[in-house]
Amino acid sequence: MKKKLILTTIILITITFISATKVLFIKHETFATPEDNNNLSYNLMKNIMEKLNIDFQYEYVEHLEAMQAIDDQENVVIFPYFRPRNMSVRILLSDTLYVSTQKIFYNSRLYGHVEVNALQDLRSYIVGSYPRHPNEIDFRRAGLTVHYSPNNQESMQKLTNQNLAFVIEEPILGNRYLQNTEGMHKDYIKIHDIDLFPIPIFAIAPVANKDAAEVIERINNLIKQGIP
Repeated sequence: MKKKLILTTIILITITFISATKVLFIKHETFATPEDNNNLSYNLMKNIMEKLNIDFQYEYVEHLEAMQAIDDQENVVIFPYFRPRNMSVRILLSDTLYVSTQKIFYNSRLYGHVEVNALQDLRSYIVGSYPRHPNEIDFRRAGLTVHYSPNNQESMQKLTNQNLAFVIEEPILGNRYLQNTEGMHKDYIKIHDIDLFPIPIFAIAPVANKDAAEVIERINNLIKQGIP
């Protein structure tokens, strides 16, 4: 009888800590692509939910759909979220889950000798970019000579073709572009180990939904422990 009581208690405790929730991934070319579920957002949240012992479902949505879920106070956790300057008080923000940075891609065969510790170190070379790059003003302030292509996929091809010295890009996206380039010099493309333009990325939930808010609190506890 005593053993049965202990077993029942364990089952009840387990049920208490295993709850179902829904994760909404905001579609993002770099971090959350429904066409390739082996993306950063899915793997990160899967790791978190496993550590929290939470059974979760997920869906890829547009940003406006995610914000509607906030307005409707649904039991959802949303990721990835880039904090705007003015954030709604209805949104509960997690601690930083990931920091997006940009890296400097270069042809090591031609420019492996160049020491790069800051953006200003590229002033003597041609840097590939595209119009309306979010950090274009920083390029100008650093005094860079920029060659503009329609997009950084084309810039990466020009880097492979030795028509450019450097390309500045987020590393996940940059490596994806690199995979789609052709040329005998592709294997010489390397990345400088410096981080440019860091942007923190968060998970969010509706403030008014207690279940979702509890998941955010548990995620924050994981972060404080150095996990994930």
